[in-house]
Amino acid sequence: MIKRTSLVWKRPELTDAEFRRLWLGEHVDYARRIPGVREYTIDFVTEGPAGAPSGIATLRFDDQAALEKAFSNPKLNEDLRRTREAFAQSVQIVIVDETLVIPRTHTDIP
Repeated sequence: MIKRTSLVWKRPELTDAEFRRLWLGEHVDYARRIPGVREYTIDFVTEGPAGAPSGIATLRFDDQAALEKAFSNPKLNEDLRRTREAFAQSVQIVIVDETLVIPRTHTDIP
């Protein structure tokens, strides 16, 4: 499993509610069209040090080839960038290799 993780800082003129609404709206609609995505999660930061990102997005793929193929459509990439600019002041993307240490079980889920 390989992950593309984005650290996202919201545009300063947006409230937290506007930031969430914009990210979870049209941008997520385009993200649903990315081929080969196994999972897409967004974590909104509720507490953290000054300067911390406002949100963290994670896209999971089977492998590097699937990740590269996922972002090979120029039109989809442009739509994702355009909609991201509505809510994000800054984005840092890292590719990570996941190591599962403690698996989630059905009893862990509330």
